[in-house]
Amino acid sequence: MNGLPTIIKQHRDTERSELEILVEAGNPWFEGHFPQFAILPGVVQIGWAEHFARALYGFDTGVLTLEQIKFKRPILPGARLTLVLKPDMPAQKLRYEYRDADTSYSAGTLNFGPKA
Repeated sequence: MNGLPTIIKQHRDTERSELEILVEAGNPWFEGHFPQFAILPGVVQIGWAEHFARALYGFDTGVLTLEQIKFKRPILPGARLTLVLKPDMPAQKLRYEYRDADTSYSAGTLNFGPKA
């Protein structure tokens, strides 16, 4: 996936991963969304979560459904956030959240369904 955020720092244990990311102002996903007030599209936020779920946890099927997706605050150019990933491997689901120290920006659950 092109236009990924810059990973500043990464921490992973048996229950979760935390990626400290920089959403650079020059990221191509900001182009045209929106010209007067650039925000990171929600579909990109979901796509990044899926990308890192595959890379870190080996999910190998496509996302079947999205659950409890909430976009609480816009992610602006230059944002420095933590992407928290919590896999549930038996259920083939991954909970994600973009947040900073004080605020949740967006969160949801990706359902990868049964392995093929």
